[in-house]
Amino acid sequence: MNESGPKVAAIIPAHNEAATIATVVEVALRSPHVDEVIVVDNLSTDETASLAEAAGARVIPATTLGKGNAMAEGVAATDAELIVFLDADLLSLQPGHIDRLVRAVHQGAGMSCGLFDRGPLLNPIFLRFLPVLTGQRALHRELFESLQPEQIQGYRIEAALNSRCADLGLKRVSFVCPGLWHLTKEKKSGSPVIGFVRKVSMLATAMASYATYFLRHRLLTRQAQSPTRSH
Repeated sequence: MNESGPKVAAIIPAHNEAATIATVVEVALRSPHVDEVIVVDNLSTDETASLAEAAGARVIPATTLGKGNAMAEGVAATDAELIVFLDADLLSLQPGHIDRLVRAVHQGAGMSCGLFDRGPLLNPIFLRFLPVLTGQRALHRELFESLQPEQIQGYRIEAALNSRCADLGLKRVSFVCPGLWHLTKEKKSGSPVIGFVRKVSMLATAMASYATYFLRHRLLTRQAQSPTRSH
């Protein structure tokens, strides 16, 4: 448990993640920086909630379907000043991954992001050239609570957090978590086609959020640069 510094809560939104949720909870509880683990059961129809509770998490039933809504309900359920978000379908998660996320914020980052380990060829590409859409993040609750309600809907939440962090001029630290992977949507759905369609839909939602941000940012920049007309 965290013996110094602000209280830290690990929040895990979960929808039908019975295959992996217990292990994710157990690893989060082993992190010396984490004070509590909250699983927000996002209307699961399997044993996700009971397995998470048995593993030691405090389980909260979500009232609305959607990842962003589940994350918001998890934040509302704790008074922790520092929030660590984790996906429920992680494979090979280590306490050290969580510790590094927390330490980065303790050391001054506005938000830290832990990426999947895709190997030496792809890791630099995902770190430097692609939008960081990982679900593994640490941040102060004030950053999350500064989002507008429409930014929290569904899978646009990660893109919205990135954009908000940039708007506030906060430093974002991103790094690869060695060995970290996840149970893919193709495997979870039992159908490569259905899983692929779900993945594309998730990415499309996130990219639409980015597009909205950049268009709004460009408009505000142009307005700021336009000379004031005299009457």
